[in-house]
Amino acid sequence: MAKVNGTVNNAPEMEENEDKALLGNHRYTLPVLRYTNIFISLVIIDGIMSCIMWLTGGHTKYFVDNITDFHFTESVFDLALLAGLKTAVIVTVLPILENKSYEQIHSPYDRSLQTLCFILKTALKLLFLVSLIFSSVKGGMVLNCILNGEHYVTMHVTYNVLVISSVSFSVLEFILSLFSDRAMRRLKIVRILHRFNDKGQEIDKEGKPVKKKVDIKRLLLLAKPEWGILLGGSLGLLVSSGAQTAAPLFFGAVVDAAQKSMGELTNTVVILVLIYVLYAIFAVIRAWLFTLAGQRLVARLRKHLFDHIIQQDIAFFDTNRTGELCNRLASDTQVVQNAATVNVSMLVRYTLQMLGSLILMFYLNAALTGVLLAVVPVVSIVAVQYGKFVKNMRQKFQDRLADAGTLAEENISSIRTVRSFAGESKASSLYSEEVEKSYKVGKKLAIAYGAFEGIVGILAYGAIAMVLWYGGKLVYDNTHGEHTGLTPGVLTSFLLYTLQVAMAFALMSALYGDFMQAVGASIRIFDLLDRVPDVPTENGEVLYHMNGRVEFQNVYFTYPSRPETKVLKGITFSVEPGEMVALVGPSGGGKSTIVNLIERFYDPDSGRILLGDVDLKTLDPQWFRKKVSMVSQEPTLFASSIKDNIAYGCRATDQEVEAVAKQANAHEFISTFEDGYNTLVGERGVRLSGGQKQRIAIARALIMDPVLLLLDEATSALDAESEHLVQEAVDRAMKGRTVIVIAHRLSTVRNATKVVVIDKGEISEMGTHDELLAKNGVYKRLVLRQLTAGSFNQSLHGEEEETHDSS
Repeated sequence: MAKVNGTVNNAPEMEENEDKALLGNHRYTLPVLRYTNIFISLVIIDGIMSCIMWLTGGHTKYFVDNITDFHFTESVFDLALLAGLKTAVIVTVLPILENKSYEQIHSPYDRSLQTLCFILKTALKLLFLVSLIFSSVKGGMVLNCILNGEHYVTMHVTYNVLVISSVSFSVLEFILSLFSDRAMRRLKIVRILHRFNDKGQEIDKEGKPVKKKVDIKRLLLLAKPEWGILLGGSLGLLVSSGAQTAAPLFFGAVVDAAQKSMGELTNTVVILVLIYVLYAIFAVIRAWLFTLAGQRLVARLRKHLFDHIIQQDIAFFDTNRTGELCNRLASDTQVVQNAATVNVSMLVRYTLQMLGSLILMFYLNAALTGVLLAVVPVVSIVAVQYGKFVKNMRQKFQDRLADAGTLAEENISSIRTVRSFAGESKASSLYSEEVEKSYKVGKKLAIAYGAFEGIVGILAYGAIAMVLWYGGKLVYDNTHGEHTGLTPGVLTSFLLYTLQVAMAFALMSALYGDFMQAVGASIRIFDLLDRVPDVPTENGEVLYHMNGRVEFQNVYFTYPSRPETKVLKGITFSVEPGEMVALVGPSGGGKSTIVNLIERFYDPDSGRILLGDVDLKTLDPQWFRKKVSMVSQEPTLFASSIKDNIAYGCRATDQEVEAVAKQANAHEFISTFEDGYNTLVGERGVRLSGGQKQRIAIARALIMDPVLLLLDEATSALDAESEHLVQEAVDRAMKGRTVIVIAHRLSTVRNATKVVVIDKGEISEMGTHDELLAKNGVYKRLVLRQLTAGSFNQSLHGEEEETHDSS
């Protein structure tokens, strides 16, 4: 149903089936500037103006008599009631009429809708006709009395204006009511079509996503969950600002009291001290709650933003740098924190301070300025001690924040590994724990900041009160015969108010830049929050059994970051359960792309990829990625222990970790480390050799007990011993599983059930090793020219000799 709120009316989504087939995902809204909103606005203005003129016409007794002693030609109480009645009816009835008329677009033969709309339109016309007749008759009678009534007491001028206004508005409103039939019929014409893609994003006519508007309002709405805390902080803000603004008034009272008696002087200073104590208490509340709200906001925003980043598709990470994303998590969110909480507090505070100072400001004696400045060293000592404390806390806060940033960057830069093992939730959980650590330090900073505000308030303003008391005493002594050099006519309050106004102006100017900076930062944050990934990471079909069969059906693919280059062109092949298929071909031919598509890092432009005879797009990525394991040519390890790296994709016992490490030929070298499986591997596994990293990666794949194993042989850069151990682990891992391997070794190709030769994005040849050698085609040239290296080259020559001999 459509809702009218005076601004925007979202029409109901009741489209015909043929419209849906033509337009796809879409909905309609009605424009802001339309008949209903114009009519309602006009009647509301009529009601507001009528009430204002009725309430402000004449003095109180005249207003009361106008009601209790009502006369048709001497009172406008009835016109005010009529305006209120019209307002109540129009804001209730007209939206209903519009909604029902909109429903008629899709149900033109519904008799009940037709009858209801007819009744509502007739009722509106009758209401405004009666209003016009009533106001016109009243206006005519009042005019006649003014012109011809000898004893007629003319109403207050405001009431006469109300009569004229009522007649004028009634004419306009009646004319508008006559157009209700035509306006309701035009709803189908004036409605606005909004198109949406499959991800729910609104798109323009060219199919490009429409960016949501980012402004200060949306920025401030980020702090909505903290509104309870901010409300408490606002209370502290109002009381502390009120006390701070009112305090200088008592400075003058101190000067006056100093000329009368010490008792009055002391009492006045005591009142002043109490005001500043009140300020200090509520300043603690204000500073603490606003800062706490900011810390909560930034912690929650960082978690939500990281959650959203880690769920994005791989194509997103192809075009966005990891450092930039981490900067948004750290710096941009910090700027938003200040703008949405603390800066709002400062803006309100300085606004109240400036306005209050301008209203209450009066002149002071400039001679006391030097005395007042004498308290600066005392405040400075406190500020230095506070600065040392906060410096240490801030360092801890930044360290914790850096840990979170490092974890975020590591997971984002290793997104393929995270995605392969369905580790998005795990990554989000680990990141949340790190952010929680920084938040705990942030809470201490909030308390420290609040305490500093309170202590400095007590010390600074207490010191100022004592200085004023002493200055008042000198004035008292001066007026009673002792020459102190101070005159009682000096009003120090003006100086304080002047300083407050100057400071408020300066800081408010700086706040404007902060808000603009925050809006700029929030645009980048909202771009991430609003983005919907092309390839989801959850939801979909879960199969009862997965047999490991893979089939490509006429697959075409282009990387989103390189739309001008077609990488795969009509790839069609199948891998049966238990088979080992080798993908060979020149570099850049599309072998790794095929593996990426099986992992569903990307979706093909056209064609289908079947996993277990089911379209890969329909399967739950969280489920099928636990059935598929991948060992890449350059494995990525996380900066944690060996055990955590092996068990990254699942929960596993120490015995299970050790068992797969033995299968991967990794247990022996792990046992040589002092900490064994708890040994930290360093960032990206820098503390391990290439062969050791490969074997841990194999163990990490094996612990998932995958149905389908994807391998990219990576032994070419290893020494002979490491190559032997890694190859032995790979051979053991392939047993009993469906395997797709990007092959570089002749032994792997010879043992493959099927060899698929990929050249320039197309399958040039397909068959067994022997069959392809016999063809004397592309595969044989690849073997001779590209797969020959070192001892493998010798093996190849041996194979070539055998081929020639057999010929």
